Amino acid sequence: MIKLIATDMDGTLLDDEKRLPPDFSEVMDRLKRHDIRFTIASGRSYSALTPIFEPYSEKMSFICDNGAFIVQNGKEEFISSIASETVSRIVRICRDKIPEAYPVLCGRRGIYAAGGFSLHSEKELGFYYNSRQICDDLANTGDDIFKIAIYDENDPKTYSYPVLDKIFGKELTLVVSGHLWMDIMNPGINKGAALNTIQKSLGISKEETMAFGDFYNDIDLLAQAEYSYVMDNANDDMKLHGKYIAGSNNSGGVTRAIKQYLDENGLF
Repeated sequence: MIKLIATDMDGTLLDDEKRLPPDFSEVMDRLKRHDIRFTIASGRSYSALTPIFEPYSEKMSFICDNGAFIVQNGKEEFISSIASETVSRIVRICRDKIPEAYPVLCGRRGIYAAGGFSLHSEKELGFYYNSRQICDDLANTGDDIFKIAIYDENDPKTYSYPVLDKIFGKELTLVVSGHLWMDIMNPGINKGAALNTIQKSLGISKEETMAFGDFYNDIDLLAQAEYSYVMDNANDDMKLHGKYIAGSNNSGGVTRAIKQYLDENGLF
């Protein structure tokens, strides 16, 4: 029987307008009745996630920043900070070698970015990092930085990722997390490792876990769940990484699959 459900946000739980499914509250109430833990596994930061899930957030688990930061029941459980010298190197290389890609630093006390974004960039950044601070010197924020997100309108898969992977691929985790984004974390940091941390803390097995994802940064998450669902709107190569296909994010594919499971198992 399922005891834990983990889902990605963008392109998975949220539709293309960044809205929760209309039946989300109904599903959350059913999960609560049957003591099934609901977990968000996102590249977004904690401060950007919790307002979306009120009034449920205090009883949820959050895998934030692709696994670099974990919060359960409103309490910090895990953080993996990148060495300050490494942060400085990444910022410098972005500036010198890929100037059209913009780094956004995610830390314990805040989110930091340089100025000079276009209007389109500001809209995209607002979805994920609406509370960011403009910082003249990203190499010296004075904060514990646990993820560096790279915003890349030229397509990170072909522009920024190859450059940064060649330099940092052997010492850090780099992943393309969206059509305009890639993320950099410490080695071994990913959504699957974070889900495993939560499973161990709750005494829940892989066989008792359901997971949903749509993009490459969800591959490790899906591998950590017996009931693994790739969204119908995902790239075809992503569909090889799940046992099941859920409906698209625009049709409430996550909540539909959860309700189907609950109905089939008499969990009303």
